[in-house]
Amino acid sequence: MRPKRMQAKSKVWIEAGGEVVAGDGKMDLLKRIDETGSIQKAAGQKGMSYRHAWGFLQAMEKRGGIKLVETRIGGREGGGARLTAQGKDFLRRYSAFREGLDEYIEKKFKKAFK
Repeated sequence: MRPKRMQAKSKVWIEAGGEVVAGDGKMDLLKRIDETGSIQKAAGQKGMSYRHAWGFLQAMEKRGGIKLVETRIGGREGGGARLTAQGKDFLRRYSAFREGLDEYIEKKFKKAFK
């Protein structure tokens, strides 16, 4: 029997008190909010409802003890959302942490399973 090609797969997330604060999907939502200035638009781009996205944000803030997003109610200028300074810093730090991690895991896998 010929061995099949195997690949390493991994998921990374940050926890606080045993609860998930952030992972790639939640951080992608934050990035999209930063880019679009809207929770609604960011949620739509990810194929999720506003309510679902809002629930993610509330859980992240509660579990992490960080205010990530500020919202403004619609009107003449329209509503919107933006990352707080803490939110931008958290996104930046997560991105720095995540950078190169997949490549590192793949390298370790190849070394172990030559």
